[in-house]
Amino acid sequence: MKLNTPALGIRANWLQKWMPIGLILLVATGLYLYQLGTESLWYDELFSINKTQSGISLPPKNLTRPFYFMILYIWMQFSASTVWLRGLSVIFGLGSIFLIYLLGRRLAGKPVGLIAAVLLTLSPLFINHAQEVRMYTLIPFLSLGGTLALAHALENPRFAAINWWAVARFLALVTTPVSVTLFVPDLVLIGWQFRNHKRRLFAFGIRLLLIGSCWLPLVAAVNESSTKFLKGWVTQYPKPNIILIVSELTHLTVFWPLRHLLGSGISANDLMKQLNQQSIMDWLVEHVLTSNLVPLLYYMAYTAMAIGLLAIALLSRHPSTKLWSIKVWALLPAGSILLISYVSSSIWKARYLLIVSPYFLILLAAGLMQVWRWQRRVAVLVTLIYAIAVGSGLVHYYTTLYRVAGGAPT
Repeated sequence: MKLNTPALGIRANWLQKWMPIGLILLVATGLYLYQLGTESLWYDELFSINKTQSGISLPPKNLTRPFYFMILYIWMQFSASTVWLRGLSVIFGLGSIFLIYLLGRRLAGKPVGLIAAVLLTLSPLFINHAQEVRMYTLIPFLSLGGTLALAHALENPRFAAINWWAVARFLALVTTPVSVTLFVPDLVLIGWQFRNHKRRLFAFGIRLLLIGSCWLPLVAAVNESSTKFLKGWVTQYPKPNIILIVSELTHLTVFWPLRHLLGSGISANDLMKQLNQQSIMDWLVEHVLTSNLVPLLYYMAYTAMAIGLLAIALLSRHPSTKLWSIKVWALLPAGSILLISYVSSSIWKARYLLIVSPYFLILLAAGLMQVWRWQRRVAVLVTLIYAIAVGSGLVHYYTTLYRVAGGAPT
């Protein structure tokens, strides 16, 4: 029997291309579905469900961020079980993993794409949001989708890619107003790439005009809602200092919520009130002796290591010259959110940073690959430190009850 060599070669290439990310998605599916219905629905989830059932979160009553609730309304027609309702976030979470792989592979190479996908898969923070009836996995899904489309359009500005970018960015806007920060890097990259091509700039300008025209009728409602939000309960959050800024790297990658490392058992609101009354360093000195000191020091060391990887990715010359666009997509929206947090109330919180967190994960992956090229033993050590940190974070996540029925996470 004669083997069909070309067909076997095609199949082998297909498996080589898609099997790694397929295995990562399989692991992610297991992590997201594990204990999906174990914890009770908490206040924000009940808000999503009740307001969607009553129509309050749907247009025309909600013009600020209706898109997730519109999808949830359709999803709710099939079942009202906790597992089913949370399953919607699982889908967007898996989609985000696939998109971060595609974006990382396109702009920094396949290894970086795979590592970034693993980082997102194992993130306890992201698993938490993939297991709740909220829009927090839809946000990075739309962010990555629009960015991937724009990455294609910057290289080959065909109408299809430009249109997909415009659609994804508009849907992101009507999912959360924070998405407006994504237009800052978009405009910078478009303006630079096509600075000598007026026709292509015009094509993007038309799409921006369409986005603006569709969003303009909603701006008044968005402004009113955002003003109310920034003058509401978020005013209790302290302004971000260097510790709060860099700790989000640990929040994002290996441990959520970080306050549990201190072993104080206090609620998030009480912790924030204490931090408003004294500096973080004073608070740490006062409470650290009653805490589990070894894990705390270990995660502090991990945070320093993550900062180092990020610095390597930002400062070193990567083999792929396209990585600089990831730097722009990471830093400019994050800088905008930081500016808002200083000028108004602080929104420098992990869930609001999910819109830009995938780009920082790609940079961390690129930093690790750069270390691998320089010194493989060091890269193995870095991977081991990460594995211990995220392993401990996952054990803590799956063995701790965070959500109180009808209340806030503990």
